[in-house]
Amino acid sequence: MGWIELLQGLVREGLSSNHRRLIVLVGTNEEKIAKYAAESLRVFSSLVKDPHGLYMYQPEYSDAQRRMGKLKDLIEGIPINIDYRPYKDTDKLLGITVDFAVLDLMNDLKPNDVGRLGGIVRGGGIYIFMIPPLNEWIRQLTKFQQSLLVPQYGPEHVRHFLKVRFWNKLMSMDKILIIDANNDEIIKEPILGDSQTWKPREIVMPERMKFTRTIYELAKTQDQVETLKAMEVLMERPPRGKKVNVVLIADRGRGKSAVIGLALAALAHRLRKIKGRVRFAVTAMNPSNVSTLMEFVIKGLKALNYDVSTSYWGNDVVSVKVGISIFIDYIRPYDMLSEDGRDIVVVDEAAMIPLPVLYGIHERFSRVIYASTIHGYEGAGRGFSLRFLKYLREDKNTRIIEYELKEPIRYAPNDPVEQWLFDTLLLDAEPVRITDEDQELINRHEFNYLIPDLKKFFLLNEEQLRQFFGIYVQAHYRNEPDDLGMMMDAPHHFIRALSLSNGKIVVSVELAEEGGIGDDMIDMVVRGLKLPGNIIPDRLIKYWGLTDFAKLKGWRIIRIATHPELQDKGLGTEMLKRIEEEARERGIDWVGVGFGVNAKLLNFWIKNGYMPVHISPERNPISGEYSVLLVKPINEKTRDIIIYANKEFRLRLLNSLQGPFHDMEPDVVRMLLTDWGQALDPGYTPRLTEAQIRRLVAYSWGPMTYENTADAITELVKTYYLRRGVDSINLPQFYEEALICKVLQARPWRESAKVLSIRKSTLMLMLREVIKLLIQYYVKYVEIPEFMISVTKSQKRSK
Repeated sequence: MGWIELLQGLVREGLSSNHRRLIVLVGTNEEKIAKYAAESLRVFSSLVKDPHGLYMYQPEYSDAQRRMGKLKDLIEGIPINIDYRPYKDTDKLLGITVDFAVLDLMNDLKPNDVGRLGGIVRGGGIYIFMIPPLNEWIRQLTKFQQSLLVPQYGPEHVRHFLKVRFWNKLMSMDKILIIDANNDEIIKEPILGDSQTWKPREIVMPERMKFTRTIYELAKTQDQVETLKAMEVLMERPPRGKKVNVVLIADRGRGKSAVIGLALAALAHRLRKIKGRVRFAVTAMNPSNVSTLMEFVIKGLKALNYDVSTSYWGNDVVSVKVGISIFIDYIRPYDMLSEDGRDIVVVDEAAMIPLPVLYGIHERFSRVIYASTIHGYEGAGRGFSLRFLKYLREDKNTRIIEYELKEPIRYAPNDPVEQWLFDTLLLDAEPVRITDEDQELINRHEFNYLIPDLKKFFLLNEEQLRQFFGIYVQAHYRNEPDDLGMMMDAPHHFIRALSLSNGKIVVSVELAEEGGIGDDMIDMVVRGLKLPGNIIPDRLIKYWGLTDFAKLKGWRIIRIATHPELQDKGLGTEMLKRIEEEARERGIDWVGVGFGVNAKLLNFWIKNGYMPVHISPERNPISGEYSVLLVKPINEKTRDIIIYANKEFRLRLLNSLQGPFHDMEPDVVRMLLTDWGQALDPGYTPRLTEAQIRRLVAYSWGPMTYENTADAITELVKTYYLRRGVDSINLPQFYEEALICKVLQARPWRESAKVLSIRKSTLMLMLREVIKLLIQYYVKYVEIPEFMISVTKSQKRSK
């Protein structure tokens, strides 16, 4: 059978089963590649009326432009509509649906692009990939691979495991036609004749509806109908002190965001009639994450005959309004913690949002919809269920309605292209199941520290790779398919794992080599050049002038992830010990880490001896976190440098708390100011005048107000932090947090009390007592007139 007959059979089967099909054109001959692509589209258009599709390419490559031009010439007269788009637009295409997509992968293989585009073709459609022969592909660097280069390594050190995996997974697929365009040969024939005709599931409307039927009729699947029914519970405000949460989970492409949009339209319609004015908030890590949701909010409101107005942030809708009665706004996650007066809140792609923010939203709002993708481009596996949902389920004041959408919208279940995509990019990787026997091994500390052979691990050991990556993707909200590509191919990246003695992986770690930089490059960094792939040396040169540090060799922990069922059991600490031991044996000078800081995470690293050396001066605009870098020295020469950097870091932070860090969480500040036995200024004495001392005493034991003594109090508190490490005084944690919040950050009383979760009056009384302690300790370091000493003593006796 010729390739055209095979293609016709492949497409017909796809149309019958409502599944997508894949055609791969392998070669370097531009004329032939374009010819096969054009002929494939001609065959497709003969079976599908007026198909519309995408052609994706990298416009900065001349050969990519030539292939596109040749294809344009060859398809003239064929009844198809093609939108030619650069790959940089892939994030704008997530919500669209097309009949076919041609992906020119000759110049680039970027996992994020493939992941994003892998769901946009409808059932019965086709993908056409253009790739070089594997033996030539692995001799050239893609655009993605070029982005992985660092000064310590040349192009010859870049690995090509991603391409090999990509090729191997294509070869193992059944519903695929692979053609050697150079030699006009079929490399792989599709398996035909085993597909079943698709019969869509009949949609049955509920017998009783609280939402208007108009909204229900916009649902595409029975799953969506049942989801709408579940969300009717949000129409009624829960009793005081109680909460109602709806939790929706689904694989990508199941219409989760769309049905939430329809539900919000229905809820706005009903609640407007009840209370006159409705205010909803929708949050997600990026406005683009809620584009589909907003699209269906608008669709639902228009179906209910509302005149809708919208506001945009770039190309994304961030506000939907109906007159002065309905307001549905996108709010950044961190900003939700200061929002008030929202009737209903939607947290879309909740698994991508930091847990402290999720906890804050739950605490603040009584009616919330949490939505999360299980797998796929936005996926975070079951970690969301195992962590945050466990917290919700244990809250006795929260009623939870959970629903999982399983029916795909664009294509039928068990689509072979979706299965191939999930398999290739490990989007459906899950941690291994933990048994009681495994728990016993953990209790006995029966662990193995794995130093994998990267080629074998990424290309031959599929089971362990899936265990490793399943933990990796569940433990972090910023996971992307590009992470897999970087882990596989970046020359300075490598992995480590902790397994049980039975081989089950329980901790996954990705590391990057940093440092070992030559003088010429260091000089360029001093002059302002960014040092790619060397985040910690770059910051220590630019902020603290530590050029010698860049010559030292270090490992930066990009991510350390513990099995979601085994957290808080000491496995992370155990893993760090093993990494540090290996680093010491290999002559590595330091181990470091960078992350968006929160108290729990920071406490883990501080307890394990990692010293802060840099922090971003402003919060991440999306996550609301400050990014911090910490380093643990492995030898003495590095320790001296890191102690110096930490001191400079603490001094900068201490003097910036009324400036850029005025809103940093006090418990985070307290940990960042950990002294490590090294005082910032061991000889410092509080610089207080006689009048300031008089006011301090009058404030602590008399009628003077805080506001009239703030200057002297601030100097006294700074003395405490400048001398910490040499003095015997050590205030309790909560006292320190109160000093940080009210004195060093100069927050208003009401705000300080709220942040510290105490009454304003309690805080005012407590602060006087703390200042008394500091005066009694530090008074010997200043010249105090005799009359002031007597006043102080008499006031003490009167107490």
